[in-house]
Amino acid sequence: MSGNKEAPRILLCGDVNGHLHALYKRVLAVNKSNGPFDALLCVGQFFPRTPDGIEEMKTYFTLAKPIPLPTYFIGDYGEGAASLLAPAKAKAAETGIPMDGVRICDNLLWLKGSGILNLKGLRVAYLSGKHSAELYQNAKAAAAAGAHHEDDVDTLRAFADDPSITDLFLSYPLLLLLRIGEFVPEGIDRMTTGSTISAELAKELKPRYHFAGSEGVFYAREPYLNTGVTHTTRFIGLAAVGNDKKQKFLHALSPTPASAMLSSELAVRPPNTTISPYRMGTHKSSNNTTPSHPGLKRDLVHSSSITTTESPANEGQYWRYDVNQGKRQRSDDGGNRVCFEFVKQGSCSRGETCKFKHDLGNGTPIPKGACFDFISKGRCERGADCRYRHSLEEDKNVGEGGDALPAEACWFCLSSPSIDTHLVVSVGDHCYCAIAKGPLVDSHILILPIEHHPSTISLPADAESELQRYKDALQKCFKTQGKATVFFERYLQLRAGTHAHLQAVPVPLQKASSVRSAFMSAAKEVGFEFDIICPSDTDPQARQALKEVVGGGANFFFVELPEGTILAHRLAPGEKLPMQFGREVMASLLGTPERGDWKACKLDIEEETSMADRFKEQFQSFDLMQSLV
Repeated sequence: MSGNKEAPRILLCGDVNGHLHALYKRVLAVNKSNGPFDALLCVGQFFPRTPDGIEEMKTYFTLAKPIPLPTYFIGDYGEGAASLLAPAKAKAAETGIPMDGVRICDNLLWLKGSGILNLKGLRVAYLSGKHSAELYQNAKAAAAAGAHHEDDVDTLRAFADDPSITDLFLSYPLLLLLRIGEFVPEGIDRMTTGSTISAELAKELKPRYHFAGSEGVFYAREPYLNTGVTHTTRFIGLAAVGNDKKQKFLHALSPTPASAMLSSELAVRPPNTTISPYRMGTHKSSNNTTPSHPGLKRDLVHSSSITTTESPANEGQYWRYDVNQGKRQRSDDGGNRVCFEFVKQGSCSRGETCKFKHDLGNGTPIPKGACFDFISKGRCERGADCRYRHSLEEDKNVGEGGDALPAEACWFCLSSPSIDTHLVVSVGDHCYCAIAKGPLVDSHILILPIEHHPSTISLPADAESELQRYKDALQKCFKTQGKATVFFERYLQLRAGTHAHLQAVPVPLQKASSVRSAFMSAAKEVGFEFDIICPSDTDPQARQALKEVVGGGANFFFVELPEGTILAHRLAPGEKLPMQFGREVMASLLGTPERGDWKACKLDIEEETSMADRFKEQFQSFDLMQSLV
């Protein structure tokens, strides 16, 4: 609930095919209901497939109709493309081709060739045009046909050597390399779909998100790992604008730029992460017209069995900046760089042989749990969102379980000046309820203690009793809406301290029976099994059993299923679990895997306020405080 600077908000669409009326009608509606958005990025074919669509394009190119949002496109081929782009080409020939787009008219920019676009802090790599094996080595003919040339590809390969992380990659279709047994969208032939060029570049650029069009379907692949870096890649193929099958052609995204994220955040793996589809080899020929699939037979392994043999853990984790270096080699001398392992763990397995800094320069050891950005750069832009210590002194007041005692910086404490009060929907004597930041669904609620407690397991009896009454009230409220309720909590010891929050997510009744299997399967993929606590006649017995399983100050995760069964897991020392494990599972179950990251779902204050007001009205007759009036 912090008030940090908002992440960029962008829309992406598939093949426009000249249908700008339909596209901008939809964009205006989405921008009104969920905006404002910063830009629209178009992948796939931008220009019409038939000559009768040229006049519609002209109305926007001449500004007879306004373009409501800065629009960038890469599909510079189709009917009328040559004539409509001719003036921009002539001007670019005189002044040079800017990497941030060739201006066509107000709010319309052509991403010509290939390059890196800096969009509100996001690093966006793009490869414009289609692939043609016959034109791949003929620059003049490729440009005339709206195809990319080998020089365009080599330019992006050079950018792949840059240590900066690519946030988005826009391309002609990716060679999907679907896993055997994986869902294949109708109309997709796994053996012939896509471009080997895009596949090669995706492998080398290692983007966090890869978008493509031109296959006529919407397809969101499971996240996959990359070689030599810690972050995952999500591939999303978008359908054509106004397609008759009503498949998704417009996708909203609000990613925090990698340059503004901690390496620990970038390294979080969703529970459905797979190995890289390129793991078993590379495509040797850039102009091969028959895509090969060297990794298809072996790409059956899920995250539970993923190893780091391709990126040795003994090398990549000592120096934070090496984690994202890709091909860049670390020098033998660590120089003035800070040891990532020492900052994270308070010790370093290399000991005196480590070439990186373990102290502040005056012999004073770097405190365990310190913010890496604060130590290495002298500043941290995350503010209250940062989970790590900005103080270089050892904590003197540390509570049980390693949690720092409450501070004004806690944005969950009701008395904190950092709290977003417009999200609060009910306040009791010991607990309160608030709309979740970046909610999974409408009415995604957090139940929190008013006082600072690290987890709901550690609550005193009066607060625990009120928490249970809030749970009962939410269940009754959602039941009247034809929905069941899933509760879950993730506890992680942090030196900066944690504030307990139990998440309550309403799910359609027809999905309620699937919640258990979804969590059990996700746990198996991550590599653990839940302890199962069956419903009892009295809640205190179940709560006591839960405390026995996860209590004692260890990190834990538990989920309470709609029928009352509790699945709990106490993490062993050193065991890792994705920070948003519960949310990722629920997002997948609800059919919206793209909402697994709350940062991608953030709303503006007006939208949050409106959502909170709507829920207050729905909850009024069930609210504990209203019943006391």
